[in-house]
Amino acid sequence: MREIPIKQVKSLIKQLLKSKEPKCVVLLTKKKDRSLTIEVDSGQMKLTEQGYENTVNTFAIADNVARHAFTAAFKREFPRSHQVYVSEK
Repeated sequence: MREIPIKQVKSLIKQLLKSKEPKCVVLLTKKKDRSLTIEVDSGQMKLTEQGYENTVNTFAIADNVARHAFTAAFKREFPRSHQVYVSEK
């Protein structure tokens, strides 16, 4: 698990959505009490929020809806964070 600035998260998600391979990335706060899990597999993105809201949503990657949903969830779960822990599975 490594800690990265939140500005690098957007580029990480862009690379994840463009990737053809199935991947899973978990983003955690400093206290590790809130998290976002992004699972990409065969043209779909599964977004799991744990913290302020506990939801699981599935989006098609072809639409921009997936990126907008991620951005909204990220702002909701990490409102004042400057650093985020990243774990790749």
